[in-house]
Amino acid sequence: MAGYDKPPEACLVNFYSDEARMGLHQDRDERDLQAPVVSISLGNSCLFRVGGLNRNDRTLSFKLASGDLVVLGGEGRLCFHGVDRIHPATSTLLKNGGRINLTLRRVNP
Repeated sequence: MAGYDKPPEACLVNFYSDEARMGLHQDRDERDLQAPVVSISLGNSCLFRVGGLNRNDRTLSFKLASGDLVVLGGEGRLCFHGVDRIHPATSTLLKNGGRINLTLRRVNP
C-alpha cells in the first residue's frame, strides 16, 4: 500500500479510550526516515489532524473510520499529526468501545 520496497519491521499498537486524544507530533524515532509510516484504524472513528513540517504550520482535520489506512511517506513523512478526538459508538468492532491504531514502521535502512 505504501509503495516502499522493504517490509515493515515493527508494529506499534495504541489503544484510545473514547475520551483519549494525542497531540501533534512527528514520527521520527526510526533510523530510516525515508520509509513511510502506515497507520491502520480499527474501532471507533476519530478526528485526525495533519499539519506541516513545523508544529505551528496550518493543519487539516478529517475523519478516520474503522478499516481506514493512512500512509505518511515522501514529503509528508515528517509532518506533524495527531488525534483530536474519538467519536464514540461509531463502530461495534470493540466490545467496550474505543479505537485501536496499528502503526507499521521500517526501523532500519
